[in-house]
Amino acid sequence: MKKIALLFIFMISGLMSLTACGKSGDMTENEDVKVWKFSHEESVGSIQDMYAMKFKEQVEERSNGEIRVDVYPVGQLGDGVGAVELIRYNAVNFSINNPATVATIVPENQLLSLQFVFSDDMEVNRRVLNDGNAIKEINELYRAKDIIPLAWFQEGFQVITSNHPINKPDDMKGFKLRVMASPLLIASYSAYGANPTPVPYMETYSNLQLNMIDGQVNPVFAIEEMKFYEVQKCLNFLNQEIFVGTFCVNPVFWDSLTEEEQEMVLDITNELDSYIFDIQNEYADSRLQKIIDNKPQITLKEYTEEERNVFKEKAVSGYDWYLNLVGEKGQSLLDVLGEDIKTAEQTVSSEQ
Repeated sequence: MKKIALLFIFMISGLMSLTACGKSGDMTENEDVKVWKFSHEESVGSIQDMYAMKFKEQVEERSNGEIRVDVYPVGQLGDGVGAVELIRYNAVNFSINNPATVATIVPENQLLSLQFVFSDDMEVNRRVLNDGNAIKEINELYRAKDIIPLAWFQEGFQVITSNHPINKPDDMKGFKLRVMASPLLIASYSAYGANPTPVPYMETYSNLQLNMIDGQVNPVFAIEEMKFYEVQKCLNFLNQEIFVGTFCVNPVFWDSLTEEEQEMVLDITNELDSYIFDIQNEYADSRLQKIIDNKPQITLKEYTEEERNVFKEKAVSGYDWYLNLVGEKGQSLLDVLGEDIKTAEQTVSSEQ
């Protein structure tokens, strides 16, 4: 199987070298122009795509055209675990992935997909992903698997869509919920009584339309751009988890860059933090308004703290599953993340 996977990666890499895929623009081929390949998991216009395209713009501008960044959105080179393998084997140089797709090689990272583990305050979560000690430890686990995380950022709270309001866990009994192929996500939503069903992202709409699944979970911007709301009646804002993006680079490629090129990438990455945070906030509002404008009859379910607490009690089994999987390291990371959140909450509170 490993040989087959490597063969696939080399075939893709060869195809990429022969074609101008993605949104690389109209720049002509030039032997003196370096080409950096950048893949991400989402569609054109998404948060990840906005990140990638801003990175492309800045690299090409600051390098005076000596470097070209070719961007490959979801589906062009594969998705899920396959896309992670592309960055590991340097078939692409940069990528944005998420903890669920890397969970098979770094199971500890599923800490970031636990239900109700993050703050309700996105600024707090931003500080945790930027400066937290738990993220620093996870970065080292990624490095051991030939991936260097350069930045972590949030893409919004995950929203459950359905054809009936989900007021309590009992409303999810037998509910076929599309999730990514993450064992933790499957365990977490099973705790509510749901029937989590992994479905490829690009096939989710048709599965909803054909009633092969009952609902799905994604941030608001994805629900709008993928038109999932067209075939669903309710948006359930439980705020149970955030969707996290990870901007990564291949270590062999990174080591091949000059010191000046590395500094340029790091400078751009630091600047992209505030840029993508603002984009995420803007998308959360504007994309929701688009949904409401296009489908005024859609139900928006908000939760009281008492209602959320019922779900939180059920979510404990997801924590147990995580700790059984990764053992003492998982408990240590969970403790560190808890301290990171407390520290960030205190910092944000003192600044207000």
